Amino acid sequence: MNKHLQSVREFREHFGFSREEGRLSDMTIVLRQAWLMEGGKQVFLAIKQGDMTVILARLTGLAYLALNAVAMQGAEVNLQPVSWQHDGSVLSLMRLIGDRINVCSSGLSEDYSALYCACAQLSGGFLNADFDKSFGLFHRHQMETGTGRGQGTEDRSEVEWNRLPDLSDCLYE
Repeated sequence: MNKHLQSVREFREHFGFSREEGRLSDMTIVLRQAWLMEGGKQVFLAIKQGDMTVILARLTGLAYLALNAVAMQGAEVNLQPVSWQHDGSVLSLMRLIGDRINVCSSGLSEDYSALYCACAQLSGGFLNADFDKSFGLFHRHQMETGTGRGQGTEDRSEVEWNRLPDLSDCLYE
């Protein structure tokens, strides 16, 4: 099993997040899509800002959201190659992330896996960062600052974009 997925399962169990075996309901897909779109927006704003540490934190957060959808379905990560080459334009990043988020509207675990793989690839290939280390630090932050599910929290995302960890130690010099 993918160790990042195992971490997300630990998070979901610890905070009482629900699990839907198999296909997600239409309303769950709509809600998850809204969260992914917000995550994509956060990544795009970080790219515009130009702070590599913030970009890494938000890419890792987006990957965390994608894996939450995989874990929610009781599925496994389907590792997929990412065909992306840095062409000197940030628009290629925007297209890759936007396209991967859009495809997740299918609600299929393999599409969420593709988004996770894209985030991992961009972290290493574009940012020159240690994605495994950033994911581990992000997960630890989530376990320390996360909120359990209960009355009135069902529509809140697993990632709080205004409280992200400092992942500067994960960037290679």
